[in-house]
Amino acid sequence: MKKNIIFVLAALMLIIAGCSSGKSTDEDKETAGSTSDYPKKPLELIVPFSPGGSTDVFARAVAKELPAYLPNKQQVAVINKPGAGTTLGLTDVANSKPDGYTIGFTTSSGLDIQPAYGKTSYKPEDFEPIIKTYELNSAIVVKKDSPLNTYEDWLAYVKENPGKFTYGTSGGTGSGGHIAMEDLSKELGVETKHVPFEGVADVMNAILSGQIEGGQMRPDTDVGGDLKPLLFTTDSKGVTDFYKDTPNTTELGLSARSEYYSGFIAPEGTPEEIVTILHDAIKEVMELPQIKELMEKQNLVVSYGNPEEFATTIKSAVERNTVIMKDLGLIK
Repeated sequence: MKKNIIFVLAALMLIIAGCSSGKSTDEDKETAGSTSDYPKKPLELIVPFSPGGSTDVFARAVAKELPAYLPNKQQVAVINKPGAGTTLGLTDVANSKPDGYTIGFTTSSGLDIQPAYGKTSYKPEDFEPIIKTYELNSAIVVKKDSPLNTYEDWLAYVKENPGKFTYGTSGGTGSGGHIAMEDLSKELGVETKHVPFEGVADVMNAILSGQIEGGQMRPDTDVGGDLKPLLFTTDSKGVTDFYKDTPNTTELGLSARSEYYSGFIAPEGTPEEIVTILHDAIKEVMELPQIKELMEKQNLVVSYGNPEEFATTIKSAVERNTVIMKDLGLIK
């Protein structure tokens, strides 16, 4: 009798243990599923520019290919939110739930310049960098038939004619191009006159019509255009060696330089696992032949950075631009 009781109790304990073990396994699976089944629904990619520009074209190309490299093959919808120097779109990204379903693609000024003016509701720290994708080149440009053909020509001209050389930039006063040009002028001890414009096309038209003498922007004689570079303020000169004989500030031993990067970001607090999933998927897309071809066509210089490297790039740019902006009296 006693043996029978012991046997029954032992059997019950095994059954209870088995049920408990089964329950634990189910919970583990459920917990694992809550983190490993991302994304469970389509993503939104906010682009703080109007449709049609190089930034938007690249973002849309990546969004089109991205589902094939995401778990569960979820679609990615591009949402254009232009305005206020990219800050409207970036504000939406910063205010979104940090769950990986709303991310952004942006250029540098919205992260490392605009917040310094104190007029944005966000700070650079309000984002999780996902991946840095490319850089743009920028130079002092003039009309192709200008008598100024070299950096030396330009430097001699601005020294002999203080305040006469007029140059335009897109994005208005305090934009990246304006800051770069004023920083260079200060280092060289020369005086130039800034004329702000809203967009790149406006600057180009003003140069070609003779309204201004030059601009701080991307040259285009490499693709048959009418804007030739005299001096690059970026280390990059473009995707080809067409401008290899035109110097940049670094090659001349000047400290003034600018960096115009672009990349994908998420709201602060987005889980590291989700950031990694997005990073890995976008990195694979960037290696596709059709994306490489697009980047070359759009003159977008590949400049990859993982989340940590991208964060360092942003931090360094914020620190550098803040010092320059204070020196120029743009901020206190």
